[in-house]
Amino acid sequence: MKSYKTNPTAQSLIKDLDKLIHHQEEPFQSASIYAQYKVYELAKENGVTVLLDGQGADETLAGYHKYYHWYWQELIAKHQWKTASDEIHSAKSLGVNVDWNWKNYIASYLPGSTARQLEKKAYKETFHPDISREFIKHSADKKTFYKPVVDKLNDILYFNSMQFGLQELLRYADRNSMAHSREVRLPFLNHELVQFIFSLPSHYKIRNGWTKWILRKTMNPQLPKEIVWRKDKVGFEPPQQQWMQQPQLQEYMHESKRKLADKGILKKSALNKPIHPQSSHEAGNYDWRYLCAARCL
Repeated sequence: MKSYKTNPTAQSLIKDLDKLIHHQEEPFQSASIYAQYKVYELAKENGVTVLLDGQGADETLAGYHKYYHWYWQELIAKHQWKTASDEIHSAKSLGVNVDWNWKNYIASYLPGSTARQLEKKAYKETFHPDISREFIKHSADKKTFYKPVVDKLNDILYFNSMQFGLQELLRYADRNSMAHSREVRLPFLNHELVQFIFSLPSHYKIRNGWTKWILRKTMNPQLPKEIVWRKDKVGFEPPQQQWMQQPQLQEYMHESKRKLADKGILKKSALNKPIHPQSSHEAGNYDWRYLCAARCL
């Protein structure tokens, strides 16, 4: 079976940026969207009209590290202290680094209060020092700050699959694939499979420190062990930080900040701050967001 590769660069991003934003029709939070765009472009160049994509597996089967603490809190709330301790130890032995402390033990027994505190934290984090408070107050959608009450792992998986999270990723993929007239099919989102997965208790999704446990066990006889029991997780992670150091892209970002300041979205003081290149999924990835937001105006 022949494989095909694409190698996006800062120069190709600069050339394609406005076209990419045109197809997405809204700002996107990282250059990962561009990496996906180039994959579909490669498929078109090689006459591949239908592609399979793994979207949905992480959200339904707890594939992200952020899901560990929700599972551990479920175990503690059920007074399964020994199982919780074993799971935490197993995850750490696999090299998993999760921020876990006494607050999580309290959250285990107070899921309602925890949801309210997370909502307040999410709202507070929107008040970035560069962004006009008036703009935030008049433009922020309060629904985006909603946090569900999580009693068990399935609660947060359902929220991310059906209400907030997966839809955004599917929209990016749909826009990118349609930009190149490609069709993407999502076997992990077959409705009967999703219903079955949500009928399973949490320990079928995380067990002995492993995420997506039932999928790994199912594929264990079919695939090499180094694939089935792979520990590291790498998504569409382009060298965004490196790209943002390119002079032309930095010029675009300075121009974008001026445009947003003129619209009253950014404070004028933000124009005096240097560009701060960040990788795709860094929390402080603001200069990339300013770039996309301004070019959508």
